[in-house]
Amino acid sequence: MVTLEQRVSNLETEFRTELRHLATKADLADLKAELRGDLTKAVVGLAGLQLAGLAAVAAIVKLLG
Repeated sequence: MVTLEQRVSNLETEFRTELRHLATKADLADLKAELRGDLTKAVVGLAGLQLAGLAAVAAIVKLLG
């Protein structure tokens, strides 16, 4: 029969093993900063594409008009 102490010891071992795989506050802060940077690049890139499209439309209108 397994004693309560052995069961608690087994749980502690499992928790120590599993908790190493969880993200820390520092990991989450790094991820947040990385995502903000990526989002900023995406917004700037999309704005640039929109401006390029508008410039192309303006050039076509000028050429045809």
